[in-house]
Amino acid sequence: MAASLNGIPGVAKTVALTSAGAIAAPVECLLLSGHGKLILTGNLVGEARDSAQVALSLARSRARTFGIDPADFLRTDVHIHIPGGGVARKGGPSAGLAMFVALVSAMIRKPVDPRMAFTGELSLTGEVLAVDGISKKARAAVAAGMTHLLIPHGNSLGTRGLTGKSAENLKIALVKTVDEALEISGMKK
Repeated sequence: MAASLNGIPGVAKTVALTSAGAIAAPVECLLLSGHGKLILTGNLVGEARDSAQVALSLARSRARTFGIDPADFLRTDVHIHIPGGGVARKGGPSAGLAMFVALVSAMIRKPVDPRMAFTGELSLTGEVLAVDGISKKARAAVAAGMTHLLIPHGNSLGTRGLTGKSAENLKIALVKTVDEALEISGMKK
């Protein structure tokens, strides 16, 4: 089933570097009755797995701001999946911001605009940290039909080389914190 322009709660797009080049991919998040487990699928390894844990910890620490009791996470399993079996392994930190936004979207049951993509590593304090390959990721976002890309403020110099379609068809927002990303993406209550 294809997502409409309204999107689906719990889904946010990321752009990432792979051995085959930059790609745009959905990050899917489900909240399930359970016992507080984090379930990761989609062949996530290394830093990508760490990013999912950081995203979950940040969401839990901010749960009250969304009207959610943090204790609910003790009765809830969180499943994060990045489809795309054709990409052998997904291992960098840059999907962290998209994981966090997808998780918040699932928590508040509000869809993210499917034309918006996210890239950035997260810190436990909610900072969005710089990542590699911004110009390649911007081109991948445009090729995938994205109209907005949220990137770390620390990558502002990486946007200077954008020309052509990447510069014309993509609005880039620089974010320093996850709170700024939530505001721009419409996830802030």
